[in-house]
Amino acid sequence: MKLSPIPNFAFVSLEEANALHKWKATLQIPNNSLISSWIPLPLNSSVSVPCTSWFGIVCNADGSIKNLNISASGLKANNFSGVIPPEIGTMLYNLEIFYLNGNNLSGSIPREIGQLTSLYKLQLSDNFLQGELPPTLGNLTKLVHLYQYNNKLLGEILSSLGDLTSLNVIYLDHNQLSGPIPIEVGN
Repeated sequence: MKLSPIPNFAFVSLEEANALHKWKATLQIPNNSLISSWIPLPLNSSVSVPCTSWFGIVCNADGSIKNLNISASGLKANNFSGVIPPEIGTMLYNLEIFYLNGNNLSGSIPREIGQLTSLYKLQLSDNFLQGELPPTLGNLTKLVHLYQYNNKLLGEILSSLGDLTSLNVIYLDHNQLSGPIPIEVGN
């Protein structure tokens, strides 16, 4: 007897869906935005939304958001404006890929981003992010790719980036970083 595979559709967890909606509400978003597919769920809802119906979202089998890619949707310049909220680090804790490049995001990179310990790709380039690199980036020990070029970041390059022993690619150019590259970064 031959069995046909049953499609496995993951559903966005309610907690993570609410975190994304809270963030979406703070953004200035053009009318034709592709994230209009992020439709809010009713409070106390037992209804789930398939991950495949939300633009830029990929989930694990358990419904945790694994990939968040609103980096101009593979097209350049979504023209969102706003900030990266601290809740990203506490609510999307299973995130592995985080792409927000090519938008108009401003503010600082929240230190809570260091709680995304499953992250292996972080792309925040081509925005207007400012302030210093958060020292908590050193907690992202699975990180392989780090792209934060073409922002307004300042301060010194962190020696804690040397703790990222899986890091293969790092781009921090076109910022206002100063000082020498710490020897630890070569680890």
